[in-house]
Amino acid sequence: MTTHAGTDATPSHRWRRLLLVLVGALEFLDALSSVQNAFTDYHHDTTLLRFAQALTSVKLLLAPLLAGAALIFAALSNVRYAILALAALTFATWVLDSLPSIAIHGVKFSLDLEGLAELLLYVVAPATAAAAVLLALKDKRLPLATLLACVPALVKWIGFVAFFIAIMIYGF
Repeated sequence: MTTHAGTDATPSHRWRRLLLVLVGALEFLDALSSVQNAFTDYHHDTTLLRFAQALTSVKLLLAPLLAGAALIFAALSNVRYAILALAALTFATWVLDSLPSIAIHGVKFSLDLEGLAELLLYVVAPATAAAAVLLALKDKRLPLATLLACVPALVKWIGFVAFFIAIMIYGF
């Protein structure tokens, strides 16, 4: 049996590959559902808001490409490149969405839910993506790199499920 460099074909790596396929598929579907917003003009008054809207539009157009690449690489058993694509998606979100938001609204870390969400989005997500990239590029500890690359997406989707369950229980 021949294997390609950077691929995992052994059965012990199936769970890692399955996690990457699941996260890649969720992120791809989410990106596809949001891509039409890239062409919406909100007619902002200030130059900074128009610039932030342009950066967000770029992110909305890049997201399906990066998430799709992660999904394809994971489906083809190229775990290393799937990790790199998911990390690139996290970095694109951080640079093109979060940094303009910080410039406009500032950062207010606190111990309430909103402050913890900002901490996760502005600090933890790029740090975990950077660690995943370093591990994947060195081709070491790929299970840890997989988990680190998936953490931002998993936190986002767990929050969505928790919100959905709360709405189903308590309503608006």
